[in-house]
Amino acid sequence: MHCFKINTLKSCTALLVISVVLALPACQPGESEPDFINLRGETMGTMYSMNIETDLPAKELQADIDSLLVILNEQLSTYIPESTISRFNQTDSTIEILTAAEPFFVENLMISKRIFGETDGMFDPTVMPLVNYWGFGYTGHEPPEAVDSAVVDSLLKKVGFDKVDFSVDEYTEVRKKIPGVELDFSAVAKGYAVDVVANYLAQNEVTNYLVDIGGEVCVQGPGRRGSGWVLGISTPDPTADGASISQRLILNRGCVATSGNYRNFRMVDDSPVGHTINPLTGFPEMNNLLSVTIWTSTAAAADAYATASLVAGYPAAKKLIEEMEGLEGYFIYLDEDGEVQHAWTEDFSTLLGEEELN
Repeated sequence: MHCFKINTLKSCTALLVISVVLALPACQPGESEPDFINLRGETMGTMYSMNIETDLPAKELQADIDSLLVILNEQLSTYIPESTISRFNQTDSTIEILTAAEPFFVENLMISKRIFGETDGMFDPTVMPLVNYWGFGYTGHEPPEAVDSAVVDSLLKKVGFDKVDFSVDEYTEVRKKIPGVELDFSAVAKGYAVDVVANYLAQNEVTNYLVDIGGEVCVQGPGRRGSGWVLGISTPDPTADGASISQRLILNRGCVATSGNYRNFRMVDDSPVGHTINPLTGFPEMNNLLSVTIWTSTAAAADAYATASLVAGYPAAKKLIEEMEGLEGYFIYLDEDGEVQHAWTEDFSTLLGEEELN
């Protein structure tokens, strides 16, 4: 029997966004390939795919990973009424939890507080009341047929991560400063789940892997052929084939997340509104930035900064990422003439596999 190490307290240091593993050529005669396990499954309302070089038995490996993802959902899913985040959303004031028993929720609080501050509120997990109003949330609420600015203004008063207080010790106490504040970790949770799995693999001495949950990806090692893991940035066009790729990337470390508004949208007043809600205005953000891909050391941070970038638009998003240490970005946007343009931060160029493929 194999015993795998799982440390749920230690973390590794979105869905339009699809990072696709491109097909690689088969080995030539006489060449050997390491033992890789390919795991596929469902979690958090999306699919996962993992390519792992290991001699650990696949069945037990997947069982352990699925167990971690179930625990994560039980803490972070707004669609589970008994989850930790749902308990907070349902309370009028305060919840208290044993930190060691619900570490994923606590870590998402800490990550969110940091990135909320670093992005001047453009990433804000208290946007939940607005997400529900615009028809993208857990309540099943249909989007409004016509915009009611008074309703948006009233909901906006409940938004702002500075309206949440928490203290972490043996027990973590999380308090609402005003009633009606709700949390939504959907802009960071999938990335965080990737980090949890990557950390689990590292603890079990796996050094060559790709973990993809809903398009948020972490990689480590030389990949299947020794030259890096090959990923692709999807073409930001709702009419394009889902497998259409704008740009190829080659990575041997780090994490990427891509965000865009071009597929997940609703119709309001006969106009499309995207799923990215601007927490500063209360309205869906539809600007010139079609797609943004962020590379950094954790998928949680990549996920959150991709969302903040969509809110900022271009070129403000590029400036935001350039000012942050350890982050790189790739931006697909519309210029003043309505033409699609590509831009990236300086060091992102080291990740580009070849010329644009669009």
